Amino acid sequence: MSVLNNITRETHTAVENLPFVQYLLNGNITQHDYVIYLAEMTAIYQRLEDLAQQAGLFNGLEDLPRSQRMQEDLEELAPGHTTELLPSTQDYLAHLDSIAQSGQLFAHVYVRHMGDLYGGKMISRVVPGTGRWYEFENRGELAKTFNERVTLDLADEALIAFDYYGKIFQDLWTKLHTDC
Repeated sequence: MSVLNNITRETHTAVENLPFVQYLLNGNITQHDYVIYLAEMTAIYQRLEDLAQQAGLFNGLEDLPRSQRMQEDLEELAPGHTTELLPSTQDYLAHLDSIAQSGQLFAHVYVRHMGDLYGGKMISRVVPGTGRWYEFENRGELAKTFNERVTLDLADEALIAFDYYGKIFQDLWTKLHTDC
């Protein structure tokens, strides 16, 4: 387990318990709603991973980036889908841009990609489509290498990342329940 796990556990649990996340995890998410979620996450991962690649954060973790697989999942479920990103997603992308030159960007990689490594297998069984997003070549070794790079100085920024995701998930829930 990561050195940040104990520090971020409470915030992580609060985000995990948001209605949208529970909807995703309970296996009842519709393809329509999953496509909207997937489009938001794909935009986030593309930006995060582009910035992380530029900073060399994926050296030795080449199987960690997910955005290409996410794009494939999106094309499988909704070819040519476009979406107008939520304001909270746009705010998050601006935050990522603002810290791109700092070592704190790795905290955001931690929050998203560790979730994929640890929870992705279960999530892939309950979402529509193939779920390429959640497939890893060597999950255990990748998690070990990733955890070795996580340091305590990322804690505050990891908590900020969880807060952004909480806002995004709340906005997704609201959007999905007002667009009907």
